[in-house]
Amino acid sequence: MSSPSVTPRRRRRDEVVDDAVDDEAYSAGSKKRTRLHDHSEEGSQSPDEPLLPDNYRRSPKGKEQRQSTRKHQPGSIVRVTLTNFVTYTKAEFNPGPNLNMIIGPNGTGKSTLVCAICLGLGWSPNHLGRAKDSGEFVKHGADTAVIEIELAANPKKHAENPVVTTKITRAGNKTEFMLNRRKATKKEVEKLMRSFSIQVDNLCQFLPQDRVVEFAALSPVNLLAHTQRAAAPPQMSDWHEHLKGMRKEQKAKQSEQQTLIDDVKSKEHRQKAQQHQVEQLRARSELQARINALEKLRPFPQYRAAKDRYTEAKAHKKHAEKELARLQRQVEPNLQAERAKEAYFQQVEAVALKRGKLLERSDAEAKKRLDELTVTDGAISDKIKQSEAAKDACKNAKSNLPQLQRNKTHIERAMENPPAEADVAAYNDQIREKMRDVRDRNDKMDELKQEVASLQQRGQQQQNILDDAQREKDSLHTQAGQQASKLRTASRQAYQAYQWIQNNRNRFSGDVYGPPAVELAAKDVRHAAAIESAIGQGEMLAFTVTSQADFNTLSDELYKHQGLSDISIRVSGRPLDQYRPPCSNEQLQSYGLQAWMVDLVEGPDAVLAMLCDNRSLAATAFTTRELTNAQLEALKAPNSPITSWITPTEQYIVTRRREYGAAGFSVRNTNLRAARFFTDATVPHNEDAELDQRVIAARREIAELERRRQALKDEYKEVHEQCEAFRREEKAIKDEKAQKQQAIAVFNALPTRLNGAVKKLDEAMAIINSTADAERVIGDEIDKLTLEKGQKAIEFALTVHALRDLNVQHIEIQILAIEAKSDHEQLRARTVEERKMLDVQEREVARLTQEAAALLAEGRRLQAVCTALNDTLDDQELTVCDEIKEWTMDQMDTEISSVQARLDMTGDGGNQHVLKEYEERARKIEKARSKLADIEAELERVDGQIAEIRTQWEPQLDELIAQISEAFADNFSKIQCAGEVAVYKDEDFEQWAIQIKVKFRENEPLSLLDSHRQSGGERAVSTIFYLMALQSLARAPFRVVDEINQGMDPRNERLVHSRMVDIACNEESASQYFLITPKLLNGLRYHESMKVHCIASGEYMPDDYRQMDFGTLARRAVALRAGG
Repeated sequence: MSSPSVTPRRRRRDEVVDDAVDDEAYSAGSKKRTRLHDHSEEGSQSPDEPLLPDNYRRSPKGKEQRQSTRKHQPGSIVRVTLTNFVTYTKAEFNPGPNLNMIIGPNGTGKSTLVCAICLGLGWSPNHLGRAKDSGEFVKHGADTAVIEIELAANPKKHAENPVVTTKITRAGNKTEFMLNRRKATKKEVEKLMRSFSIQVDNLCQFLPQDRVVEFAALSPVNLLAHTQRAAAPPQMSDWHEHLKGMRKEQKAKQSEQQTLIDDVKSKEHRQKAQQHQVEQLRARSELQARINALEKLRPFPQYRAAKDRYTEAKAHKKHAEKELARLQRQVEPNLQAERAKEAYFQQVEAVALKRGKLLERSDAEAKKRLDELTVTDGAISDKIKQSEAAKDACKNAKSNLPQLQRNKTHIERAMENPPAEADVAAYNDQIREKMRDVRDRNDKMDELKQEVASLQQRGQQQQNILDDAQREKDSLHTQAGQQASKLRTASRQAYQAYQWIQNNRNRFSGDVYGPPAVELAAKDVRHAAAIESAIGQGEMLAFTVTSQADFNTLSDELYKHQGLSDISIRVSGRPLDQYRPPCSNEQLQSYGLQAWMVDLVEGPDAVLAMLCDNRSLAATAFTTRELTNAQLEALKAPNSPITSWITPTEQYIVTRRREYGAAGFSVRNTNLRAARFFTDATVPHNEDAELDQRVIAARREIAELERRRQALKDEYKEVHEQCEAFRREEKAIKDEKAQKQQAIAVFNALPTRLNGAVKKLDEAMAIINSTADAERVIGDEIDKLTLEKGQKAIEFALTVHALRDLNVQHIEIQILAIEAKSDHEQLRARTVEERKMLDVQEREVARLTQEAAALLAEGRRLQAVCTALNDTLDDQELTVCDEIKEWTMDQMDTEISSVQARLDMTGDGGNQHVLKEYEERARKIEKARSKLADIEAELERVDGQIAEIRTQWEPQLDELIAQISEAFADNFSKIQCAGEVAVYKDEDFEQWAIQIKVKFRENEPLSLLDSHRQSGGERAVSTIFYLMALQSLARAPFRVVDEINQGMDPRNERLVHSRMVDIACNEESASQYFLITPKLLNGLRYHESMKVHCIASGEYMPDDYRQMDFGTLARRAVALRAGG
């Protein structure tokens, strides 16, 4: 038998443990202390007896003699290895084949094993009810996490245990899978899970901690679905889904069938009601049909009429053509002479045109010769100018020769007398020294300027103080000034805000008012105490604005920019006349009261409206006399409209809460305080004297500051004069340095200047020597151009002579053209009448030809229409067509008018759409009856399929639920309670559900399990017993239940645990169980097939986990007990 163990390979939650851990090692720990349970209460035990069962030891005493015969079922979990997963850096679990208890304090990572099983077997984090992204399960500080799960092999399918490796990468939430160290897809992993019937998405098999509540809250319908998936063959769920789908189809078909039946009945009833009207309409329709046929057949007589018109038009055309031929023969001789003269004119005009073009080309050639002669003449002039320019250059060179020689001699002499050397470094030192002196004086002047500016600023401040004190002194003797003084005494911040508003009213879009203390005045100062009591201290210092925008502006300035806190701002949004007293003045006086508080003060309406809104000034009454007890009782009565009033000594406020009855009535009265603001008290003498002292002190300070400023100005003037003297000395040194440097630069440039002088002298001599040769060459070129000019002049003269001859010829041919044109026009005038007659006859022939063509086209169109109609005529129309074969259009119109008259005598025919609706409805009725037959056949098919599947599914479901109910009831009987499981059956298969009934007390009947009847602990017991009832029927190789014992009392927890041990460990066919719990009662039942995994982690874990070895601790406990 294997020893129970779990090996989380880590020291602390944030440390990495790389030590190799033996698969059978034990580790446990606590953050604070280790508790040793006293077993004396379980019975006496000798020191020789082991403290723990034999199978809790690392090497059990009977290991060689007794080995567990149990093996892991196919698909159960043999090993889970975690790397950088959630809280684990490295851990390995080796579950047993039966019940595995995972225990440990909260936060040690028990539920992490559940997460690893879910993700490691290819399921989504959504089934855990925790993080949605897989990347969130990677340990903090790591990039990837690896889960390796070894499943027990199916000997028929696998040669070795399948190993599923899941790698989770934090970046991008990527997940990769491997099967037996080979890369695999998620579909391959899912296929492997289906082969083992592993359903992590089924709460009956896999119930993580965060979904326990979800499972307990499963509806009975959903519980049936989960139960079938967990304990029934796969086809059971498929059958149920098919039944649900077919029931939906059946309901839809039945609804459609009933709708069609109702629709057919309605239509048939309508048909009977309209039958007589339809018969009348059919008689009318026959007449209408004849009219329609006649109208449709109109093209036939139209075609015959068009054919006759075309025959007539063709005869007229032939006659006109004969008349045109006769006229053409009559006028032909005269027209022939005219055409001959016209041809002669055109020939002469063509010759004139050619000679005109030749004249234009000859004129262009003459212009070209003239241009060439002009160019040659210009070239001769250029050469003459070039000769004269050479002569002038030679003359200038000769005249400049003496000056160039003198320049050369002057430069040579200057080179013989070099200037004195300049000590540039010495000059620079002197310049820097003067610059330092100037800079020092400038710095001094800047300091003096700053001091003068500072004194001026301080003087302005003192002047402001003086002006403020003077204004305050003057204002103390006015009403507004006295009120402002009182405001400053009451609140420095309110006074500061009031002064800012006075100086910045342009920043507001509407009116902004100061506190009532300065804006209002008592009409009678004797009522000041009452007025101030009604207004209250908070509103007395509040500012009033008339718009939200001004409220935002003022609050930003006072609160944010000036940092004031003891300030209140109110928005007056309603006009004053909207605040009405709660009763009339007569009723007010009947209570012994005289006026309303709003009538005792005067000031801006917006401020008074604000006080009416916030302090109910229009609803607070006032009297100058003390009230009697009767008057007070009347005011306190429930029907009194007045809830606030002020007497000469007290203020009363009545509070009524109708929902509390008599207990909701209270009266609060407070004594009036002495008035501070609305009194006529004068300003204290000490305040006036204080202002006088401030004026004297400010004037004294101003005089002293002016004296110091004048002294600084005198010192500034002296330093400025020194600075200017140093600047002049600096300039003189710079000028002397520049002169010497200039003389050296000039001397250094003399060799270059000498070279230039020599070059200019040589160039002048070259010009003088080359002038004679140049003049000889230019003379030869001028002679050559003169000969060329003569030749071009001769060519130009010949061209002009030829141009003159062509011009004469062109004039002669133009005269002939004019004569020919005149002759042609005379002949044309004589034949005008003849041509007009011929033109009229030609237009007549053209018109008749066009008319005949149009009639032919119309006839052919009507022929095509008639041909097309022949293919569309029905029997009635064919009969009518034979009847009108020889009719004319007049006969056709007469017949149509006759039938229309008979039709009109039958009346308007009622609703012309009735017949169409009647016939359309008849077709719909026939179509609906056909569809009804199809639906009935479909319903028979669906009913047969439902009956066929139900006969297979329902008995197996009843048998399955009966087995579950038997096991469920047996579990409850073990804890002296009762329970049963049944199937709720409905016509709609979607409403079939699991009904769980339980009874936890003797004096109550079995009742349905829900969240209203049973407590959380009772529901937890019922849930775990239901899961256990599925155990013997389950196809799942393992089950996971995380902290299902939450909410159970110790008794139920012991009973549930004992029953779970029986089911998980004593049945050969039981699947593997994982039970996770943070708490563990002492004295729980233990079975040798159980495996207890103890998880210990935290900041108090020793560096070497072996120090927390449970086996070693157990042996020490035994030794301590034996020694005791």
